[in-house]
Amino acid sequence: MTSPADGAALKLYATVQEIPPDHRGGYTLGRDQLVVDDTDYAQALEAARRRVPEGWRIIALRVEREAVAAT
Repeated sequence: MTSPADGAALKLYATVQEIPPDHRGGYTLGRDQLVVDDTDYAQALEAARRRVPEGWRIIALRVEREAVAAT
C-alpha cells in the first residue's frame, strides 16, 4: 500500500549527487536536495526521479508524513 488510509500527506526528500566521471576518486561532486509533496509515495518518488538532472543520481531518500486536517 503506497498511500495511507488516513489521508496523510507526505514530503519526500531526495538527496542527489553528480555521477563521477570514473572510479578513481578524488573528485568534488555537487550535491543537492529535491523536495516533493504528495499523498502517494510511488507518485512522489517518480516526480523526484523526473527532476534529477542528467548526469546526477539519487543517493538517499527520506520521507516525512503529516496528517491532513479533515474537511
